[in-house]
Amino acid sequence: MSKTVIESLQENDVKAISRLMSAVENDSQTDETLIEELYSHSLNSVRIGITGPPGAGKSTLIDKLIELFRNNEKTVGVVSVDPTSPFSGGALLGDRIRMNQHAMDSGVYLRSMGSRGMTGGLARKSHLMGDILSCTGKEIIIFETIGVGQAETEIIKDADITVVVLVPEAGDEVQFMKAGPIEVGDLFVVNKSDRDGAGRAAELLSDYLKDSVESREFTPEIILTTASSGEGVADVYEKSLNLILQLQKSGTLEKRREKQYLNRVRGAVRDELVQRFWNSQPELDFDSEILLQLANGRSPYSAARYLINSLKLNHD
Repeated sequence: MSKTVIESLQENDVKAISRLMSAVENDSQTDETLIEELYSHSLNSVRIGITGPPGAGKSTLIDKLIELFRNNEKTVGVVSVDPTSPFSGGALLGDRIRMNQHAMDSGVYLRSMGSRGMTGGLARKSHLMGDILSCTGKEIIIFETIGVGQAETEIIKDADITVVVLVPEAGDEVQFMKAGPIEVGDLFVVNKSDRDGAGRAAELLSDYLKDSVESREFTPEIILTTASSGEGVADVYEKSLNLILQLQKSGTLEKRREKQYLNRVRGAVRDELVQRFWNSQPELDFDSEILLQLANGRSPYSAARYLINSLKLNHD
């Protein structure tokens, strides 16, 4: 009897994992029954979001954290999302190479996903990949993103805890990121702290966090690290695990996971409706129809409403 996909995943079959992840990333038709079963087998992992601007040293930090998790017999899956495609020779490829020392470790699985040119559903795809890794028995799932873009922020919002990584030159970055990941950060890392200005950056960040305490469940801690040498990384490891335990005991983690579920359902509804809209009339040249609305003097918003009202979506 041939093995089911779920059985192959649970046996940590690398080829099965890779095939299913590629199908998810490439929008290949995936059996809805499989998706349902996958979700039911993916509820036992802890999901950690690690975000920050390019060049902050996130991948180096993750590399060191993987070592600590593995030294403590925790299995780890990593989903790295970046606007630069990993196949184009961009930054993510270099980051992936740094983590590749773990590639032969059956307790670690690394997956990079380029978001450039992706038409939608990025958060959904990332979380499905997290489900796949969780189904394989990975206890810790790490999502790595840069701290810009709504889609990347949506991924991080659905992590159990979020670690924001900054650098000593982050004064402007803090201002830049206020509307994004800093607002959802649970733990802050000022990396490359051997550079001038690390203490000052931590002070500025501390002042900002104190000012925003009313909108937070707690005041996040700030840790100075130099990930390249490993300095401070053990502190990030310990405080991350302690925070997860605190959130479990207080009931906050359960509330966060309820919110994650709401976000995933809303995202799935949005993605499904968008897909049904664009697939509603395959024979129609949408670009020509849209330009016709331009010729008729309609605003983009009026044109969108016209198209939505005039098309019949597939309700199957």
